[in-house]
Amino acid sequence: MKNRRIRTRGFTLIELLIVVAIIAILAAIAVPNFLEAQVRAKVARCKSDIRSMATALEAYRVDWDAYPPYGRIDPGGALQYPARVNNMNDRMCFVGPPITTPVAYVTGFFPDPFATHFLPPPEMKWIEYLNLEQHVGNFGSAPPPFAPQLIPAWGLWRMVAAGPDGDRGLDIKLNIVYDPTNGTVSNGDIVRCQRLPDSQMNPIAP
Repeated sequence: MKNRRIRTRGFTLIELLIVVAIIAILAAIAVPNFLEAQVRAKVARCKSDIRSMATALEAYRVDWDAYPPYGRIDPGGALQYPARVNNMNDRMCFVGPPITTPVAYVTGFFPDPFATHFLPPPEMKWIEYLNLEQHVGNFGSAPPPFAPQLIPAWGLWRMVAAGPDGDRGLDIKLNIVYDPTNGTVSNGDIVRCQRLPDSQMNPIAP
């Protein structure tokens, strides 16, 4: 039997270019959709964690007739718990140990999924919490003009997560709340407060 040579035909340059172009088009369609799905998943997780924390806050109040105090991270990164003063340049306000010990109203502190880029201390990466009764009291004898409006607007507590734009705290001061209808990655913080259960623009915020 004679040996037969099997001729294999390779791809031409044009065919390879067409395949590469098709892959590039598919990637251009798939990657943004994948990134948007990631953002939507983080938003859903964040809102779920905030709801869980809200339930824990209310359970704490039933037991102690008050909401847990908040701590502060000053501009230099030092922690004070509970917060005894207000500084408009504070980096963060956070819920403290009474929410987990000796009674575990929650089993741990909820991380803000959009705050992974924040610098230490580790509390910077938590969902922000503010006890507004304590906060207003910390202004002392010379509160700013907006202080009396805080509790009527928000209730006795407020929680804030950074949202996809990653600048937690800046937007809420301007009453800008994250809304996915403005684009999956859009401006605004994810907010929940005692007065408004859903993340929405506050009609009477100071």
